[in-house]
Amino acid sequence: MYFAEKLMRYLLFFVISVVLLACSREPVVEEITIPAADLAAIAEITSLEAEVGEKMLTQHCYSCHNPQSVSHDEMLAPPLAGIKHRYLQSFPQREAFIYRMSAFVSHPTAEDALMRGPVRRFGLMPPLATLSADSVLPLVAFIYDNELPVPEWFPEHFNEKHDQQWKGSKQ
Repeated sequence: MYFAEKLMRYLLFFVISVVLLACSREPVVEEITIPAADLAAIAEITSLEAEVGEKMLTQHCYSCHNPQSVSHDEMLAPPLAGIKHRYLQSFPQREAFIYRMSAFVSHPTAEDALMRGPVRRFGLMPPLATLSADSVLPLVAFIYDNELPVPEWFPEHFNEKHDQQWKGSKQ
């Protein structure tokens, strides 16, 4: 009987520990291996000029990720600045950020989505027929390299949802 009670205590302690760790709000920096060919392609990317990058964001991203939206309810997808923030938490290195975000933008899948809440709320991002495969890497590099506009309501929304202060999406 003593052995069974002790085993149950250890098992209960283990289950509680796993639940508490799984519920942690802090994203973990993910270690990924980038294939050599992809790493070489990313290394060759130069950042788009501001005017070109902004034009591409307007043409291909802001119809859903509109930084001028008046409220969260008006959005078709989360603000791009929030997405950048989330990717930076898991992939702070430029190469990893560009590799993972461009892979998702090129072929969005629920399994590869970093932001499960927005996928539940807005649905999975559709593939972008308007953006060529050759344009994805430079555009994602532009997103990494530049500050993005933030909707006025977003910092308060972020603070409420994440129980932490919005500090922007700087590297």
